[in-house]
Amino acid sequence: MPKPNSEDPSKLQPLLEAERGFRILVQGVTDYAIFMLDPEGRVTNWNAGAERIKGYAPDEIIGEHFSRFYTPVDFDAGIPKAALETAREVGRYEAEGWRVRKDGSHFWASVVIDAIRDEDDQLIGFAKITRDMTEKREAQLRLEESREQLFRSQKMEALGQLTGGLAHDFNNLLTAILGASGLAARALDKPEKVKRMLDGIRNSAQRGAGLTKQLLAFARAQPLEIRSIELKSFLDDVTTLLRPSLRSNIEVIIETSDQLWNVDVDAGALELSLLNLAFNARDAMKDGGTLRISATNQLLEGKPEGLRGEHVALSVADSGAGMSRETMDRVFEPFFTTKSLGEGTGLGLSQVFGFAKQLGGTVTVESRPDEGAVFTLYLPASRSAQPAAVTKANGAHAIGRIFVVEDDEQVAELAAGMLDELGFEAVISHSARDALDRLAGGDKPRLIFSDVMLPGGISGIELAKKVRSRFSEVPILLATGYSEELGRSHGFPVLQKPYEFETLAGAVETILKLELSEN
Repeated sequence: MPKPNSEDPSKLQPLLEAERGFRILVQGVTDYAIFMLDPEGRVTNWNAGAERIKGYAPDEIIGEHFSRFYTPVDFDAGIPKAALETAREVGRYEAEGWRVRKDGSHFWASVVIDAIRDEDDQLIGFAKITRDMTEKREAQLRLEESREQLFRSQKMEALGQLTGGLAHDFNNLLTAILGASGLAARALDKPEKVKRMLDGIRNSAQRGAGLTKQLLAFARAQPLEIRSIELKSFLDDVTTLLRPSLRSNIEVIIETSDQLWNVDVDAGALELSLLNLAFNARDAMKDGGTLRISATNQLLEGKPEGLRGEHVALSVADSGAGMSRETMDRVFEPFFTTKSLGEGTGLGLSQVFGFAKQLGGTVTVESRPDEGAVFTLYLPASRSAQPAAVTKANGAHAIGRIFVVEDDEQVAELAAGMLDELGFEAVISHSARDALDRLAGGDKPRLIFSDVMLPGGISGIELAKKVRSRFSEVPILLATGYSEELGRSHGFPVLQKPYEFETLAGAVETILKLELSEN
């Protein structure tokens, strides 16, 4: 029986036919450059697609190193060498980037290099496939540019909505303030009526401050003043503030338990978030209904959004119109609103979302059309056993002088009046330099209360640094209306504008108590 060998025509013919068919197939491909490299990276064959894409005829390129297809920058960076090393070590290399044609022009290429090994696993070369992606990339860039233009137009539209909403909200506030102040001026002989008017002015100003906080929180992640609070009494206080702001045909129900965990939150931001959720619910109940605020302890195990551990779920539910799935998907987007133009800023729910995320929690929404909506804030439970005590200064123990450094005369007089109510003697300076001159002259106050933004080239923070270095025995309290300044206060206590009597009193008391404990 004859021994078969590689030269047996009956065995060679199918191999030759297969190789011939493969060559025809590869040579017939014109959309891809398909060619082989030897182990050192030199071109060993060349198809019609490679000639069309790269511009070289076979006799011009076979035997040349494939690195000539790379830009000088990529060549100097060692990318061709790294590509072969990657293919040699892991079997395959893929990349996109600029490549160079014979005429020097550049094209954007998608490249695949596969290592080819024999039956003994010895490297015999590389198969390289290149596709010209220039047109596709340019189309993608044009699409991205169109999207960017669309985004800019949408952004301008959103800003228009924001402007309209702000104008509407602030005009309402100003109308209330102007009207109440006018009535108060005409009723100076009626103290009770003047008091009601002043209460109305104060409430309107608080709403304006809340709106400004929304804008600051949206513009920059506003630093939070985290402390442990007892949620049950907190909700009682918020409800007292909330009820007068709702229509009489809306019933408010509060559901909590005495065993409710404390939560670590910024009390002011949480109050604003609850007001935003309540006002959103009010607007969804045009014909009245029920607003239910409830809080429960929950031990989370990854849901929602990966949260784990002890949390308090604080829910605000309404019996209003509900929302479609499309609205729910966008409800936390900045500027998104279903209200008519000029009836809102579209920032309320996005502010709630941002607040929850800053705390390390989250907020969810569940709703169906005509079945109301439930917004749930998941708040981290406090590590403290009891909420931090909240005290108010009454001035009985802290009589002394305080420098008020403020360039706005009305604000300076207001601060001085508040400090006077606390029992202090307030001395006003309208610049940091004037305050420093007073200190250098031997006038040493119990405390310096300074705005951050001051005229004359010395800011409040710079003033605080100078006081710390030269008059270290004098404590300083800063105030600002800009949220970004809160994060750049360099360790000095900061009171955010607008502040009220109780807030200023608490800050002054805290600083003076700290001074006494250190001394």
